Amino acid sequence: MDENEGTPLPPPPAPAPAEPPESPTPPALTLAPFVPSAPLLPPVGEFLWQVLALGRKSILPALPVLVLLYFYRFGMGLYLVFAGGTTSPLGFPDYQARAVTWIITATAYLPLLVLVYTPFLPLQDGLLRGPKRSFVESVKHVLEMLWPYGVSSFLQLLLIAIPAVGMIVVAALATMPLTSLPDQVRTLLIFVAMVPAFLWILVAMFLLSFATPLLILDGWGPVTSIRESVRLVRRSWGALFGRLFLFVVILIFAGVFASFPSAILNVVTTVARQKMVAVDIARVAWDSLVSTALFPFTIAGLLLIYRTLVPGPAEPPQIPIEGPTTTTTSPYQFE
Repeated sequence: MDENEGTPLPPPPAPAPAEPPESPTPPALTLAPFVPSAPLLPPVGEFLWQVLALGRKSILPALPVLVLLYFYRFGMGLYLVFAGGTTSPLGFPDYQARAVTWIITATAYLPLLVLVYTPFLPLQDGLLRGPKRSFVESVKHVLEMLWPYGVSSFLQLLLIAIPAVGMIVVAALATMPLTSLPDQVRTLLIFVAMVPAFLWILVAMFLLSFATPLLILDGWGPVTSIRESVRLVRRSWGALFGRLFLFVVILIFAGVFASFPSAILNVVTTVARQKMVAVDIARVAWDSLVSTALFPFTIAGLLLIYRTLVPGPAEPPQIPIEGPTTTTTSPYQFE
């Protein structure tokens, strides 16, 4: 008989505790990229440096045209100085001669609008985004768009002028029955009505400021370009107004400061109390030079803001810009 018989067997080893099931890892939280409701415009300082750089960069390619523009403004300035203040034989203002002067001025302005002013848009757009164009190629591009451009310009003129003229006409008709009022009071009422008319002209020009770039640079139609310009301005109203207002103020101050020699010549003529032909010619020559020199920067300011809102189908390469370094990068920079 086995001595271990009847002895209970040792208990089996306890099973190893099962590992607790791994809790499912929550999915990583992914944040959608921030897409602003309106394109972010460059800071004011960077914007002004870009205007300065693009304006200077476009002077040399357009130098022959700027010389032509200078002589046009010089010739028209001389004409207005020596023929604008015509009077009748009895010394009264000759309104018929003034009307002829206005017609001649407007007639001479229209070809210049197509051949000089508007071609600066594709010229500077080529310098900004590429490929570069000569001024002759820019003129050809505008001439190819001449019919829709003319229709768009006419529609813009109607949108600006009709409400403004309507306000003044309504005010004049409203004062006609008031025959008991003195003429000075009636004139004052009409003048008061000109204030909202003038404000409407400014607002309408602001709303339509991108209609021509949309049509000339990106091929929008005459009506759709106007509608899209209004939409772009309304979407970024505050930022656009602040930058454009500051830009216009700086441009005006630059023009006034640069025209200081012309103001001195005007004072000389006023003190002498006689018409001095040489002084008048010198004053017109200097004023024409100042206005011609500021023109490329005027177009550059409009184009830079437009290309921020409507970058186009391709982003241009980033090129460092002269000026102070900023933390915000902009794709529209120059050497």
